[in-house]
Amino acid sequence: MNTLHFTTKGIKSSSLAMGILCLGIASCTQIPAFAQTSLSGELRMNGKQVEAAFEAQRAILQQSSAVIYQARRSIGYGVIMSPDGYILTKRSELFELDAKTKKSTLKENLNVIINAQRFATVTLLASDVEWDLAILKVDTENLTPITWADSTEIEQGTWVVTNGSTTKKRRRVNAGIISAHAREIKGDIPVMLGVGLKDKEDGSGVEILQVVKDSGAETAGILKGDIIKKFDSVDVAKREQIIDIIREKQPGDFVEVEFLRKDKILKQKMELKPRKEIQGDAKQPQNRNDQMSGDYSERRNSFPMALQHDIDQIPRQTGGPLLNLAGKAVGINIARANRAESFAIPAKEAQQIFQEMLKTIPQ
Repeated sequence: MNTLHFTTKGIKSSSLAMGILCLGIASCTQIPAFAQTSLSGELRMNGKQVEAAFEAQRAILQQSSAVIYQARRSIGYGVIMSPDGYILTKRSELFELDAKTKKSTLKENLNVIINAQRFATVTLLASDVEWDLAILKVDTENLTPITWADSTEIEQGTWVVTNGSTTKKRRRVNAGIISAHAREIKGDIPVMLGVGLKDKEDGSGVEILQVVKDSGAETAGILKGDIIKKFDSVDVAKREQIIDIIREKQPGDFVEVEFLRKDKILKQKMELKPRKEIQGDAKQPQNRNDQMSGDYSERRNSFPMALQHDIDQIPRQTGGPLLNLAGKAVGINIARANRAESFAIPAKEAQQIFQEMLKTIPQ
């Protein structure tokens, strides 16, 4: 049987099926046209022969990634960061909206499977909303941490492998390519001020047109008709100035607002709440691409830096390592954006954020 070789440049993921099909055949030109478009299950992207081609990477995912469960349902993957049980994962999949309090709360009954071992007690140690990353901890001493890739420059067309579906004892793989260079992924502001704003025509400030129920503005006593003069110690005359400031904030941050009410200048501290707490659990209206994509991650944008790849994941397959063919992690999967795009926080940034979060954990 001929040996299957994978190159790392300029290859489309659809070529994988044809590469597998050529196993044991002297020339791909011998394959009739109908066979090229009608592969048996063994030869498809999720077939056993394809999975066997990535056995080395699968074995690394088996021992150096975690499957995170809520009770018996898997909700995501994680990256093993240390022998003593530190796990880096996607933050937003760990939380859900409480219907009564409208607060994002940690999901109950979390447990983790690493390799084939289940850990019934899982502790959330730290999280970072901006990057959508969190650190979990399980009680153990003998795990195998992931090995991170040295280079942060990854060429388009480079093969990558990540967790696919899983059983209680065995990881499976998905394969694809890097489809775009690392870049900022812009999107919705993660926090919500909870007011409607309008510039004053005379440039004297920004007028409050409405105050949203349950927002930080309502809690702070802001009223319709108030005119914001300063926001977070910055003189403001345009609503865009306020929006630019809150883009840099995270849920739970407080800003000082100086505003004019009738003939008095007042000051109040206002909490910036997560958009989800105020708007509820509804997703944004779907565009045509979304409608064709199936399910996608609830948080799928607003990342300071992310790699793009073409692996077709489902949301609960995010959070785990993205491997190159050498078995080293080039990033941590952070979102399925649509049918053609999945995102991963690059290795360099993921390690930096992990170290920064560690500093916030009480000793």
